[in-house]
Amino acid sequence: MNRNRAFTLIELLVVIAIIAILAAILFPVFAQAKMAGKQTQCASNVRGLSQAMVIYMTDYDDRFSLAAYFDEGGTHLWHDLLDPYVKNKQVWLCPGCALKDRDETGAPTSHFGYNVGYLTDFAQDFSNAASSTAVSLSSVGSPSDTVLFTSARTSMYPESSWCGDDGKLLLPPSWPSGDCWGRPDPVHFNKATIAWTDTHVTKRALSGFYSGQNPQDRWFDLE
Repeated sequence: MNRNRAFTLIELLVVIAIIAILAAILFPVFAQAKMAGKQTQCASNVRGLSQAMVIYMTDYDDRFSLAAYFDEGGTHLWHDLLDPYVKNKQVWLCPGCALKDRDETGAPTSHFGYNVGYLTDFAQDFSNAASSTAVSLSSVGSPSDTVLFTSARTSMYPESSWCGDDGKLLLPPSWPSGDCWGRPDPVHFNKATIAWTDTHVTKRALSGFYSGQNPQDRWFDLE
């Protein structure tokens, strides 16, 4: 008796079909698991940024970082000010987002937007860039309900902003879109990753904190 019988064509086709079905079932599961891992890392990074802000504030009379300032050395943005308080620049980034790691000048950028509309007095037209100030933590009525950072991208999307595709200067919901300003980016599972001023981190759909709120800036103002 011949015990080395080869597979028939039909048997091979059946095996291939089974493998294709398994792949179709498992690949989305693997993709979701990979996305979940990136979401976790994004949350860890923005938590690191919020903790860096806390340390920064201990050195600056309990005040939040400025949005930006300019001197003979060039433009310094909020993440540059926090940089000495973080271990590495990877915490500036949100893995899984579609943004570049560098801005239009080639400088390292951040995938998170800072609530400068309320935590500082930085004007949207940059008119007070040389004299802007930031508020103190004691000015925030409910730190656990006030956005500090969130994953963000340019408010000009899908058009291009001359500052690049990031949204480091975060617009409150009531403010109009503009170059160099951003809005929350729901990177993972249609949710934005948010660090609040008390440093806890959550993930919410835009409808949960940015759009359709009453009052409009409910999660951004100091009340």
